[in-house]
Amino acid sequence: MLITQPFKPLQARLSGLLLLACSLHAVAGNLAYITNQGSDTVSVLDTQTLQIIQTIAVGKAPVGVAIAAKQQRVYISNANSQSVSVINSNTQQKIEDIPVHVQAVGIALSRDENTLYVADWGGEQVVAIDTAHPDRQKTFKAGKTPSGLLVSADNKKLFIANRDSNDVTVVDTKTLKTLAQIPVGLHPFALSLSPDGHTLFVVNVVSNTLTLLNVDTYQSSTLKTGQHPYGVAISPDSRWAYVSNNHAENVSLIDLSNGKTVKTIAVGEFPEGIEYDKTTNQIIVANWGSDTVSVIDARTNQVTHTIASPKLCRSFGQFILQAK
Repeated sequence: MLITQPFKPLQARLSGLLLLACSLHAVAGNLAYITNQGSDTVSVLDTQTLQIIQTIAVGKAPVGVAIAAKQQRVYISNANSQSVSVINSNTQQKIEDIPVHVQAVGIALSRDENTLYVADWGGEQVVAIDTAHPDRQKTFKAGKTPSGLLVSADNKKLFIANRDSNDVTVVDTKTLKTLAQIPVGLHPFALSLSPDGHTLFVVNVVSNTLTLLNVDTYQSSTLKTGQHPYGVAISPDSRWAYVSNNHAENVSLIDLSNGKTVKTIAVGEFPEGIEYDKTTNQIIVANWGSDTVSVIDARTNQVTHTIASPKLCRSFGQFILQAK
């Protein structure tokens, strides 16, 4: 006997096909989550097709991004609604808002994805959230105006860039106690980690410098950047640092073998968030002032595409989800 499916209205069938197409599109390449602080949204950029595949409404003034690949979740810090929005990275839909009761800017995830850390921009503390039970939250001390957050490769240390005390706090992730307070440049903001996990890169906005900090010994060195650096991305071979210079409206290409800037790459206005996409060998740059995303080809170190995004895009933190 031939069994037929029940008839569906044309609109329902088209909606199903559209959802399927979006789902297939979503796994075409890696996904960059671009926070748009001026429109309370997140744009999802496929880094292979270089198309915005979804725009998601989140909390008020979204800034930071933390990727939980195993959980299939993306966490977004919302500065003005004092919350964290949770996005399902399969469906690209917001599924929850977690109240944190602090001005949430910096955000990072533990390596096991069990703990989410949220910096209180308006205070001197960080909130640790149990991702399985978001209502279970602990606060612990940081420096003045904590900004960028990053967990060490071995999951044992949390590094906190403190903008207004000009230092980095190192916290034991098990006890949440301070292990060290390390002076860096003026107004440290963004953090990144070398691929081997041994070096922490600290962007010092007012000093126009990049601090290279050994994660074990805390010994450091300093490199010059462009004017008002805001973010840094490291190439997979650890040879190059790409630094977004907010006031110079360019990206510095620094040779880490000798500390020299070998090229500056013009991007959009007031670039902020920056990350290296390993699959496509591209650098993704969010431009706050021009409401655009610049795409740099790492082979030529030239901008190949400029993509419109809603108002005041930032993408603070590690914002690229690796495709399976």
